[in-house]
Amino acid sequence: MATVINMPRLSDTMTEGVVAKWHVKVGDKISEGTLLAEIETDKATMDFEAFPGQEGTLLFAGIDEGASAPVDSILAILGKEGEDISSYMSNGSNASESKDSREDQEVKLSQESPLTNKNTIEAPKEKEELNSERLKASPLAKSLAKEKGIDITDVKGTGEGGR
Repeated sequence: MATVINMPRLSDTMTEGVVAKWHVKVGDKISEGTLLAEIETDKATMDFEAFPGQEGTLLFAGIDEGASAPVDSILAILGKEGEDISSYMSNGSNASESKDSREDQEVKLSQESPLTNKNTIEAPKEKEELNSERLKASPLAKSLAKEKGIDITDVKGTGEGGR
């Protein structure tokens, strides 16, 4: 029987996460403690490992690198090689579908409410621009740079891998 791994809630204020990097690919064998992905929360980027009982072959990676998804959406599905997972796909929501419908709702709400600020409509465009070339910066660093009016793409990181 397949095991569904959902987008974890890695902080109390987290409502969605971004898969910064996958450390496994479809077809890889997964066991307890295997590093699956790096997930960006609203505050930090954290490593996400397979928990006890989450073992098998990675059959499905539900979120592309750089894409965001709400907490509890399908992150990955593990099972036996060749196992049929179509029933999980029809029951669960695809991350891109969830993101699109969430963006549609934000735009609809912003058009209906005279009190909505302009940033609500522009936020999805900014994420697309940031995701076109992966920035190696924490969410906090990105936020501070934006707040200070600094183009973070011009900043050279001094940390590991240019972070």
